[in-house]
Amino acid sequence: MSSFDARAQEWDKNQRRRQTAQKVASAIKECLPGGYYDILDFGCGTGLVSFELVDLAKSITGIDTSAKMVEEFNKKSDDPYIRAYQISLEDLPGSFDLIVSSMTFHHIEDIDTLIHNLAKKLRPQGFVCVADLVSEDGSFHSDNQGVHHFGFDPRRLAETFERHGFVKRCFKIAHTIQKHKAFDIFLLCFQKSP
Repeated sequence: MSSFDARAQEWDKNQRRRQTAQKVASAIKECLPGGYYDILDFGCGTGLVSFELVDLAKSITGIDTSAKMVEEFNKKSDDPYIRAYQISLEDLPGSFDLIVSSMTFHHIEDIDTLIHNLAKKLRPQGFVCVADLVSEDGSFHSDNQGVHHFGFDPRRLAETFERHGFVKRCFKIAHTIQKHKAFDIFLLCFQKSP
């Protein structure tokens, strides 16, 4: 059982996580033009960000590697257009207008390949919004198992997206998590070039 499976049932009880999801979702809404989107939440967890975006959604598809997180997500929705799945990005059918990902990128080793695969799932002129830690000293997690990056330099991450044909729409510090010290959470949003 993964550590995320073990923590899934208690995940939403953490006020800091709920607050971060609300701030990230609010920042995403500020970055996007008006409209309704078929949304993919990559690394959806229990859906804390997804369910903050329902007012933008035609549909929400969550994917996560943790079966228990997916289970918790699906307990919150009886809407067939808001569902989560334990499936890889490559095996997921369909395409999307908007892909969001919050606090997931630092768990992915090969960011370049991930961005390439996200681009393939995005419709022309679609949007990708990524929230994650600004570069930190490795002390954010009490256990760094499964952590491949101690946050990111947002400028360098943006350059990686741009190499894959994305145009940056906005960058902001969406939230600051207070633990033993302050950890900034950035939001970067991009649009796929036509």
